Amino acid sequence: MPGPDSAESRLPALLNGASAVVTPSPWWRRGAVSSAVGAVGLFSADVAGSGDVWGVGGAALVALAVGLAHRGRPPRRRYPHLGRALAAWRSAGATPAQLEILDEAHRIRALTPPVGYRDRRTVINPLADAFAVFTSPAWRDPWLADHQLTIDPVAEAAEVIDHVHRVTALLAEVRAAAATVPPRSAARRTYTDYERALLGALDDGLRRARALSAYRGEVARLARLLEVSRALPQAEAFADRVLDVVSESARQDLAARHLDDSRVQLRELESGLREITDLLTTTPELPVAPRRPQ
Repeated sequence: MPGPDSAESRLPALLNGASAVVTPSPWWRRGAVSSAVGAVGLFSADVAGSGDVWGVGGAALVALAVGLAHRGRPPRRRYPHLGRALAAWRSAGATPAQLEILDEAHRIRALTPPVGYRDRRTVINPLADAFAVFTSPAWRDPWLADHQLTIDPVAEAAEVIDHVHRVTALLAEVRAAAATVPPRSAARRTYTDYERALLGALDDGLRRARALSAYRGEVARLARLLEVSRALPQAEAFADRVLDVVSESARQDLAARHLDDSRVQLRELESGLREITDLLTTTPELPVAPRRPQ
């Protein structure tokens, strides 16, 4: 396995299904299970009073089972070059094989000088394009699978990075070798031809990187279109709830009118009670008795 500073790329092997993590033989785990079963039997014989030798044998089998289980445990996968991007890719649903490819792609990209689209403004970033496509809801939509338009953005980005890395590394070697020969020599012309061919190969990688970026843009536009197309059914789904609320508001209006009518009746009742109270609390004025003639 190449070190972190090695220029040798493992991306072709990883893209072909190879893995740096070697899965241990299943016989280690099977041996651990068999040893554990044997230890249970020996401990049972020891409890039955058949002799201390069974307990010692059971302890030995337990130690053997622990060792075999440890030997048969798959090694822990490490992705040191992904860094903070590891959590984002994992939450997006990347598989361990894809994470291994991405980790190596990040390492190779760090060893590759920045390469632009020959416009002196934009630097290619296939990993960002791959992440945008990978996390887009449109790319995971069944509609794309039905129309056979899905790609593997992780593999696309890894192949672009690997190609650009190999071309730029060899181009640097050719230019360094050309600087050591006379300018007008046949060797210099040969190196110039090599450089021209490598620049053409670099353009091929740039076209693929540009195509991946364009695919990212199309997926983003499709995601917006799908969002708009699903907005109307989602809005129509509110119809029953809105009708329920509207009908409830009509009932509330009828109840409000009933309360207003009751309030008017209470006001009339209050007025009648007030008249009765006034009649009961007012002392009537009696007529003055006429004077009798003397």
